[in-house]
Amino acid sequence: MSEQEFLQQIEAKAKELQECAIRIMPIKAGRIAKDHFQQNFRLGGFVNGGLHKWKVSKRIGKAKGAKGKYKTLLSGRNHLFNSIEYVVSDSMVVIENKVPYAAVHNEGLRAGRGKGFQMPQRQFIGDSQELTEEIQGMIETEITKILEL
Repeated sequence: MSEQEFLQQIEAKAKELQECAIRIMPIKAGRIAKDHFQQNFRLGGFVNGGLHKWKVSKRIGKAKGAKGKYKTLLSGRNHLFNSIEYVVSDSMVVIENKVPYAAVHNEGLRAGRGKGFQMPQRQFIGDSQELTEEIQGMIETEITKILEL
């Protein structure tokens, strides 16, 4: 291989890496994050350095019929669960949940249920060690695929 051919290959790989960083990795990272955060609902807690279980909802075990059979933060409609979205732009992804009461549950804020009612924090979106490691693994895999000759 001549020096010129080698430089052309380097330029081609650099262009491929740039395209991957701008479009492919953010899409894959968004999907991984959405799956991770939805898994928090299934597990009944937030995964960050292990599972941190949520305080159990008062309706669990007390409510009759359909209401009593669902886990904390889940329901027949799964509105909060299904509203986790990811928005991709160049070189980045934003995870969001636009449901008005999502922040109340995620951060444990004051809820409109009478004077002084504080919703217990049941975080389902946020920084997670396991999620970071999974995304880093995906990035390493994508870079390795591109750099293979």
